[in-house]
Amino acid sequence: MRTVLRLLGTRYGIALVLVVFVLVVVGLGRTLLNSGGERSANDALGPTVAPVPTSADPYSSLGDDGVDEAAGPAPSLSKGAADVSVVATRFAKAWLRKPGITGEQWRAALKPDASPDLMAELADTDPADVPTATITGPVELQNAGPATVAKFPAEGGTIVLELQVVDGRWQVTSLDWETA
Repeated sequence: MRTVLRLLGTRYGIALVLVVFVLVVVGLGRTLLNSGGERSANDALGPTVAPVPTSADPYSSLGDDGVDEAAGPAPSLSKGAADVSVVATRFAKAWLRKPGITGEQWRAALKPDASPDLMAELADTDPADVPTATITGPVELQNAGPATVAKFPAEGGTIVLELQVVDGRWQVTSLDWETA
């Protein structure tokens, strides 16, 4: 017994006692939290605001991206409206350079998925001036506040689309080309 007491008096003994004490406190804390249902560590401090349950974004084809969904209301889609990735992909494929297509045919293919403002910007665009004819990889979606940004790797650069919910459906509101 004397040997044990002498060992506990050393710095190693004190460290061992502290480790055991911390493990006991953590173990008791976990036991109390698990047996008490919805208790939290702050219960001893008085009542607190209940946490808000969160769920995955129903409009995203991606997993949890870590973006705080409380930043703004989720967009309200009409029943049967196409998913953001479908709209972005359809628009990007229609935007690509295609030999022999007229400006009117090209704009007609873009119109179902483009906002009126974007269509006005593209009114004088010659489809032969589109810098790429090929998408080389899958779309990458990123939340950007009330909008979603869709990036498509393409031959020679990246197609960057901004999409927002307008009148209950996703529409492309902005188009950009980033050179590789």
